[in-house]
Amino acid sequence: HLPYPGRGTRPPGNQGPAHKRLLFFGIVRPYKGLDILLQALAHTQPEVALTVAGEIWEGKAELLQLISALGLADRVTISEGYVPVADIPALFSAVDALVLPYRSGTASQQALTAFQFGIPVIATRAGAVADAVDDGVNGIVCAPEDVGDLARAINSLYQPGVLERLRS
Repeated sequence: HLPYPGRGTRPPGNQGPAHKRLLFFGIVRPYKGLDILLQALAHTQPEVALTVAGEIWEGKAELLQLISALGLADRVTISEGYVPVADIPALFSAVDALVLPYRSGTASQQALTAFQFGIPVIATRAGAVADAVDDGVNGIVCAPEDVGDLARAINSLYQPGVLERLRS
């Protein structure tokens, strides 16, 4: 349903070296664990940044306060609002991985969208959210609601050769 015709390949611009930028994509709701991702981001390399793209349905003030308290204002970009389908390829071409830090959930189609663009996924084992992620092959799986394990997953993404292997 997306306009990018190259199913299973990266959009132009995401062929080269790491951007050191992660993506949280979609409606922001507490069960999706953005707060956990922000806490984990604070325990990663300072060059790693995060783009949050989507509608924030609740808790925006708390998220902004958490970003400030963690000293992440220069590492987190919030692109609030509905993301038009035509903008999705450029969004995914600017990141290294999609992060699904869900606390709970039945399933998510977001991993399949990321894979369409050749983007690996870091996902928690919450419900069926990580079912499409083959740990170490097309992404990294970690424990839900575990800041330390999510930070480990993010840090491991940027170990030599890992991102390239997961992209392939």
